[in-house]
Amino acid sequence: MRYVLLKHKRDGDFHVDFLLDCGQERLLTWQITDHVFFDRLKFDGNFFNFAESPNRTNDIFYANCHRIFDHRREYLDISGDLGNLRGCVIRIEYGDWTLLEVCAKQLVIQTFGTNPANNFSMARLWRFEPQIEIALDLHGTSLDRLMQQLPPPGDESWVVVCTRVL
Repeated sequence: MRYVLLKHKRDGDFHVDFLLDCGQERLLTWQITDHVFFDRLKFDGNFFNFAESPNRTNDIFYANCHRIFDHRREYLDISGDLGNLRGCVIRIEYGDWTLLEVCAKQLVIQTFGTNPANNFSMARLWRFEPQIEIALDLHGTSLDRLMQQLPPPGDESWVVVCTRVL
């Protein structure tokens, strides 16, 4: 399955969207809303490149995020002006992902991605932790069915933890 990280700029501000392809018509989407994370990303184009970023002191970062409305599949490949005053998106990273674990308190995936700005490749572990426990039926369930069981988009906060895979 594919994923993409998009920097979405609009009206002089930006946020980062994390989109996961789960084999459905739409992509699961989290909006990273952590201002410390934003400040680092604004001033450091290599923030996602753990090896080259001067702001990286270790191989882990934490950020607050929210599950937002699912996006259309074309967002996997889109870059540039979105039209209709919706701003523009820049692909920060894209690639493939694998589900490692899903339980009541977390969704853990591994990504194998590339930064298009410098062609830097990286494997990462991402742990999405909802504020509330997820009620899941894990027996004999397909990936897309598991993903449909996640809490719907809304105001509940999540924490995302990203770790470099050595």
